[in-house]
Amino acid sequence: MRKTSYIILTFLLSYCFTPDGYLPKIDTEKININLSSTKNPSTFIKLGYPPSFLTQEKNNWQLKFENATDRWDIYTNPDQPIRVFNTKINRYDLINKNSIDRNTSWEFDKVKSSYVKSIIGTWGDFNFPNPQSYKDVYIINWGQDTLEYYYKFQILDAGINTYHFKYGPLDGPSHFLDTIYKDEIQLYSYFSLVNNEQVKSIEPSTREWHIQLNYQVDSITKHPKIPYSSTSSNTIGLFPSVELNHRHVKTYIDSLMNYEQINYINSKDFTFEKSENILGLFYQKDPTTNQIKINPKQTLIVQSLDEFYAIRAINLTGSSISNHSITLEIKKL
Repeated sequence: MRKTSYIILTFLLSYCFTPDGYLPKIDTEKININLSSTKNPSTFIKLGYPPSFLTQEKNNWQLKFENATDRWDIYTNPDQPIRVFNTKINRYDLINKNSIDRNTSWEFDKVKSSYVKSIIGTWGDFNFPNPQSYKDVYIINWGQDTLEYYYKFQILDAGINTYHFKYGPLDGPSHFLDTIYKDEIQLYSYFSLVNNEQVKSIEPSTREWHIQLNYQVDSITKHPKIPYSSTSSNTIGLFPSVELNHRHVKTYIDSLMNYEQINYINSKDFTFEKSENILGLFYQKDPTTNQIKINPKQTLIVQSLDEFYAIRAINLTGSSISNHSITLEIKKL
């Protein structure tokens, strides 16, 4: 009798424990994101259980300024082809329409593997607590609706928490002076040259989002396998992009494991890195029809403090990068 009781007790105890390395099936959440380059070009996603997201309508801004105290990058709006020419002249009054011609060497922000390199990123000497501006005058050009805009832009000076600059229409009789005060609540500060104002409704607090689905213009020839939509430039395409809240998250892209196999235990074996931007994630071209479709082999794994999330695309509706819906499946590991 005692032996029988011992066997029953052993069985009951073993039933209470799961083997090492085993985790029960993880519940997932699905969110559907609508992206349109002309109406709502970006969506901010806050990971959690359940996740939440904020879709932003299109706003008329051209420049965004890095808010981190140790960085002074100035980027152009990524969802339209804004080109820049550094005149290498620091006399603002000497720059006019005669400063450009058909041989002008226009440049765009350049997409790298995990970040975007600002074409206005060499405006000064950054070996000082307060950068020493070269005061080069840049000419900035973009098309909007049926209009073509040409502006000149000059960084006058910068402090740890400020940018001070001069700008105006290329052939305008007047100019404007403005100051951007860095706000560390957000990653970037946004500015509209056309409306002469800082635009403050673009980005939520860095505590309110982890990843952002948006667009990024870049060279078509650099990304032959990533679907894109045409732009006003024959050489520049509009690509799908994921921007990351690099202050608070690290990421790893997995293309080997099945989504169902990814869990908290094996995620600790991944090498997480800080990235700012990932071009074309979740998308691919159909080799036969050349149409856009999801890439089921790519899983984005996000680490935020001691929390881990796995994200994949499971459905796509629409035939154009510039106007489509994508459904993401998100699970907290």
